[in-house]
Amino acid sequence: MRQDILRHLRSDQEILSTVMVDYYALPKDGDHAWPGRDAAPNLSSQEKGRLVEEAISADIAERMGVAPEASRFIPYVMMHEFEALLFSDCQAFADGIGLPELGPQLSVIRPAFLSPEDINDSPLTAPSKRVTALIPNYQKPLFGNVAAHSIGLESIRAECANFSDWLTRLEQRVFL
Repeated sequence: MRQDILRHLRSDQEILSTVMVDYYALPKDGDHAWPGRDAAPNLSSQEKGRLVEEAISADIAERMGVAPEASRFIPYVMMHEFEALLFSDCQAFADGIGLPELGPQLSVIRPAFLSPEDINDSPLTAPSKRVTALIPNYQKPLFGNVAAHSIGLESIRAECANFSDWLTRLEQRVFL
C-alpha cells in the first residue's frame, strides 16, 4: 500500500490522500508490518489508533521528503471494522437496511461499549460477526453503505470520536 500512496501523492502536488484501515488486521511484524503497530498493543483503543496513524504519516512523509505535519497523507486507523460505525444509531441502521424490527436487537449491543468504535471482544464478536448473527444475508458493501446513509454523518461523528477526528483533519486540509 505504501508504494501506491507514494505514487499517488507524487503524481499530483495538489491532492490529499487518505486511507481507512482496520487496526485489528494490520500486520505487526515481518516484512509487511505497519509502522507503529508493534508498539501499540498495551495502549487504549484511541491511543493505539493515533500511534499507528502518526507512525504511518511519518513513514510516508519521510519517504516524500517533507515534515509529517506538511504531509498530504491523512490516515485513519479504525480499531475494528466499518460495521462498528453503524452502531452509532441502531434504529436508523435497521431502518436503512429495511429491517426495522432489528433495531431493538442491535440496540442491546451498543450500551456495552463506551463508543461504537470499541465494539469487539474477540474475532467471534467483531462488529460484522454481530451483524451477521442477526442478519445472515448481510452484504457489507451494499447494506453498510445504505445503513451509513440512513444513520447520517452527523450521528456517526457524534458517537465515534476517532472517526470524527479523521474527518476534521481532512476538512482542515481541504478548506485551508
